[in-house]
Amino acid sequence: MIRQVFTAIAILSVLQFASQPSEAKARRYTITQRHEILAAKINRMERAGELTLREARDLRDDNRDVWKKVSRMKARNGGKLSYDNIAEVERDLNKISNKIHKKALAKRVED
Repeated sequence: MIRQVFTAIAILSVLQFASQPSEAKARRYTITQRHEILAAKINRMERAGELTLREARDLRDDNRDVWKKVSRMKARNGGKLSYDNIAEVERDLNKISNKIHKKALAKRVED
C-alpha cells in the first residue's frame, strides 16, 4: 500500500514537471523580431523616463546601424545571411540589449 502511494506521488510529480515548459529553453527570435523588440523596448523605456532622449537616440542609432549591416550582408550573399553573418548580428544585438539593461539598472541605482 505504501509502495503504491509513493509510486503514485512519483508519477504525479514527473507528469507535473513534464507538462511545464522548460525554463532552460531559450526563446528563439529571428533577427527581424529581435530588431523590432529592441526598438519597442527603447521607445517604451524613453516614454517611461528610464532613458533620456539622448540615450534613446544613441540606442536607436546603434539598432539602425545593425539593420544597415544586415542589409549589406544580404546584398553580398544574394539576399540571405550566412551562419557567420547571423552570429555576428546576434552579437551586435546582444551588445545593444546589454546597453539597454545597463542603463536601466543604472537609473534604478540613482533613484
